[in-house]
Amino acid sequence: MRRGWIDRCIKSLQASTVQTTAIIIDNGSSDGTREHIPVHYPNAIWLPQEKNLGFGQANNLGIKYAIEHQADYVLLLNQDATLSPDAIEKMLAISDGKSLLSPLHLNGDGTRIDEMFRYSLKQSNNMMNDDLLIRHELAPCYESGEICAACWLMPVSLIKKIGGFNPLFFHYSEDNNYYHRMVYHGVKTLLVPDAHMYHDRKLQGNTEAFNRKRLRRDIILEACNINQGLPKCFWRWFKILIRCYTKDIRNHQYRIGAFTWEILWLIGHSPSIIHSRRKEKKIGLNWL
Repeated sequence: MRRGWIDRCIKSLQASTVQTTAIIIDNGSSDGTREHIPVHYPNAIWLPQEKNLGFGQANNLGIKYAIEHQADYVLLLNQDATLSPDAIEKMLAISDGKSLLSPLHLNGDGTRIDEMFRYSLKQSNNMMNDDLLIRHELAPCYESGEICAACWLMPVSLIKKIGGFNPLFFHYSEDNNYYHRMVYHGVKTLLVPDAHMYHDRKLQGNTEAFNRKRLRRDIILEACNINQGLPKCFWRWFKILIRCYTKDIRNHQYRIGAFTWEILWLIGHSPSIIHSRRKEKKIGLNWL
């Protein structure tokens, strides 16, 4: 956690036109944040951890706290992100009380669309592009595909249906898995283009952390996808193998031996995978 980021993040919540209660999960930081937050933000709920729990499990702690204290909505917001003052108000205005809501993700200074968010825009059937370029008027919201969890506004009714983040994912791919579960349970994602979030990061945030164990994440993500049966999982693993082989020839980024090792890891953890698939098909506060 970086103090410059967390200060801007919390202050953007304090400036919101909708009153919020900040729940801050510190994943064992060592940059002075642990001493800084309680002094400068005494009204925030401060939940310091002795070790790094990862993205999903840290968010699960905050989600659980919010639900236990009668929250109607939970806003997930990365420490390297800030919101425009009226972003929450605009998302609440179009909420149906059961769909996940997301603002438009911009870069840190608001001059461009966040690079990873561009992939999300491609999944909105180009309706937003049609409205913008032809009708010159945007709709209040657009049904979208998968959107990065750097900023999600989640009705508690949605969480009670889907649950929290799967603990098999430590950092990265938690939101991909969560989206798969939303699709399975018929939960929509609504993009609110007039609400803005500013994500101060590079393409994939911490590139080193993103690439670490990426192959394992890709394999687990396919194995845990409850929208597909195991035969399709095997086919997807085969495609990952081909991709690894191709990349290995080009730049040695992946190696076939590494893929074999990860498959053996997956076989060894197959009971956890099977348990995960069964659990995620059920309605309830899974993983919380």
